[in-house]
Amino acid sequence: MDRKWLLPSLLASSSLLVACGGGSDDDPQPGDNTGAKGSIKVIVQGLPAGAEADLTLTGPSSYSEDISTTTTLNALATGEYKLTATSRSVNQALYQPNEESITVDLSSNEEETIIITYRTSVNAEGTVTGFGSVYVNGVRYETTPEQQANLKVGMQVDLQGKQGADGGFAVADSITYDATAKGVVTAVDYANQTITVLGQEFGVDKRTKLTIAFTELNTGDFVEISALHQGQGQYIATRIDVEEQNGEFEVEGKVSELNLDAKTFKLGALIVDYSQATAVEGTIENDAIVEVEASNLPVEGVLLADSVEVESANSAPSGAVAKFEGIVTQVNDDAFAIGGHTFTLSDETDYKKGDDDDLQVGMRVFVLAVATEEGLIAKKVRFDKHSEIELTGVIDAIDLEAQTLTVFGSSYFVDNYTQFEDESDAEDKELKLEKLNIGDVVEIEAFGFEGAYVVRDLERISASDFNDQQEHEVEGKVTAVNAAEQTITVGKLVFAINGATELELESDVDLTVFFEKVAAGDIAEVDYVIQGGALIATKVEVDDKDDDFDDRTFELSGKVSDFNPVDATFSLNGKTVFFDENTEFKNGIFVNDDFVEVKAIQRADGSVFALKIEIESEDGIELEVEGDVTNFVSASEFMVNGISITTDNNTEFKDGSSENLANGVSVEVEGVLTQDNVLLAKKVEFDDDDAEEVEIAGVIEDLVKDSPFDYQFNLGAQRVQVTANTEFKHGNFEKLDNGLEVEVEGYTTDGVKVVAKELKFQAIKYVEVEGLITQVDSATMFYVLGQKIKVSEQTQFEDGSQSDIATGKNVEVEGYLVTEDGETYIQAEKVEFED
Repeated sequence: MDRKWLLPSLLASSSLLVACGGGSDDDPQPGDNTGAKGSIKVIVQGLPAGAEADLTLTGPSSYSEDISTTTTLNALATGEYKLTATSRSVNQALYQPNEESITVDLSSNEEETIIITYRTSVNAEGTVTGFGSVYVNGVRYETTPEQQANLKVGMQVDLQGKQGADGGFAVADSITYDATAKGVVTAVDYANQTITVLGQEFGVDKRTKLTIAFTELNTGDFVEISALHQGQGQYIATRIDVEEQNGEFEVEGKVSELNLDAKTFKLGALIVDYSQATAVEGTIENDAIVEVEASNLPVEGVLLADSVEVESANSAPSGAVAKFEGIVTQVNDDAFAIGGHTFTLSDETDYKKGDDDDLQVGMRVFVLAVATEEGLIAKKVRFDKHSEIELTGVIDAIDLEAQTLTVFGSSYFVDNYTQFEDESDAEDKELKLEKLNIGDVVEIEAFGFEGAYVVRDLERISASDFNDQQEHEVEGKVTAVNAAEQTITVGKLVFAINGATELELESDVDLTVFFEKVAAGDIAEVDYVIQGGALIATKVEVDDKDDDFDDRTFELSGKVSDFNPVDATFSLNGKTVFFDENTEFKNGIFVNDDFVEVKAIQRADGSVFALKIEIESEDGIELEVEGDVTNFVSASEFMVNGISITTDNNTEFKDGSSENLANGVSVEVEGVLTQDNVLLAKKVEFDDDDAEEVEIAGVIEDLVKDSPFDYQFNLGAQRVQVTANTEFKHGNFEKLDNGLEVEVEGYTTDGVKVVAKELKFQAIKYVEVEGLITQVDSATMFYVLGQKIKVSEQTQFEDGSQSDIATGKNVEVEGYLVTEDGETYIQAEKVEFED
């Protein structure tokens, strides 16, 4: 098998014989107490707390002593002594001594030390989370350099070895790694973060180790994947490496639809033909887990196998410890299952970082069990909950005794289950808490438990990738909202919100609405800057993802290249992005080399469409603030909505000049935040004193285009003017058309015409409809459940074609709601014909 290593460990005996001068005359022992004397110290380790060893020490003159714990025997006659150790069964686990007998020759006035280490056999399946030696399932196993040479954080391994109670004195006899899949990516779902390789779907979560950003993955990439099985033919990837294709393909999965005559079976959606396989190990049957190797890509969904190996269940001998990491696939009152293993629960099962109510399908857990004749008995279940906070910051303090580190004044607990990786210039493969330093920059993902935060994943990054003058992001659960102090707390991080903070719920809102609607328990993404040690929010986005369309969105960022205005496309991180009249442009029209943030969706044909494109300033963090001037000192020193403002010779003034600035004057300011938390104004726009604020909504009529950025139209009896300064939501100038419903915020000076400051189109809404076609008007228009459906050249058809559209056909349609001339229909992205 490719990349499979089965390496024996070179383990020295744990017995230790130490001779040193000096004895003790305390507590004379039975036996011959005349002549020269010595002492023997017996150290017992590796047994569970409170468990007794079964040891016997014999020596000269028929000396015999039973020993159950660490002890020192004094005033012993010189001569040869023999310590005999017997295995102990504790809580159904069999603990065996490192040596069955040890003989020492006691000399006069000396002390001999004998160490007996009890260990139980261990069979472990789990993720490599760190090195020095190798950490798997919360246990540090001593390994040889050869054993860990080719391992990486995130790889799934099978480990055979020995360990004492609570994972102490653990050693690995062998470590086996084999990829879950090696092949070409055939599909990427950026919103749901899944990829398909060789017919298997792999999810990506916050613990997945990727060599590139997930949004940089593309169909056609060759990847090697290590993953945990979720059940139902789905996996969660723990590591994905993008590599050069080398003509070797590999996939693991559960057999279904086995055809012994044709010598075919399915793994998920993949058909495997093993009729020409040169090696078949084990008996292939439905529901068996198999590993398939091939030298060519699938052809029309069929993979021609070179070899098939049936994976045998890792069965530990009775009395051995079994340690597994996995995703719960089944739960009942007295048992649960992960990764094909079933565990029996009891009143003695110990739950860590959660309780029995947390044991649910889909939960990721670590299980310590004991193998018995009746099966695997769960002794300990440790929960690995979803991250509630993601942040990047500088370490303020480290407490090795408490196993915590402090970032932004809040402490985070680290344990042996924490996954460590060093992405800094140091590239320390054996990074752990003890090797971190105050001042290091770390990225942390953690979950909350009993008022503390437990770190699931920690990456150290280079200090050059983080500084106080940059804008940073944190995502997590809102734990407190304080409208009076205008703060929001995410995890333990308190962010100040002010008049310049961009606040977004379903759409942009003001401070009043934001604090009315946001509550503890919501999930928030906060962009922030660090000013004088405080965290100042520049943008807060709270989205409950109730809408199906919202669930399809994802974000991209990077530098624009290959901008093509004719085809309405550009490239971002090697990915082609489409835009049209529905795309919202913020901060102007972008060009090549602009750095942009894109809110996008993935269409049915796999292409990426931009809903919103926001140009990021290279001069600094851009902010907007609107309100009355206060604390006016001069044109270069005043405040608006609590934000300090300054101007310079490059500041543009509209509908006024710097001489018009004074307390009480209403202005809109756009600028860049300086290091001193002062907004350097790029533009100051004065409100017309004679202007009346207006908000209206309606259907566009009598649209007239006076110039590329100057339109007029009617909303009912109200004439509206759109200018180059109008801010658009959910679209742009190209979308303006008669019959569209819009909302307009603006002002009027004559009571007749409204100048639009903001124009909002109806947001694109993604819908699905399934049923019989009840009416066909044309080759491009039909009805399902009373909904009008339109298809186009971009519509994808499955299990049929456009020519199959007919009354009575059962179809499933995915698309977008479109309103034109007061009529609403679904523009179909995909039409799937069903039996």
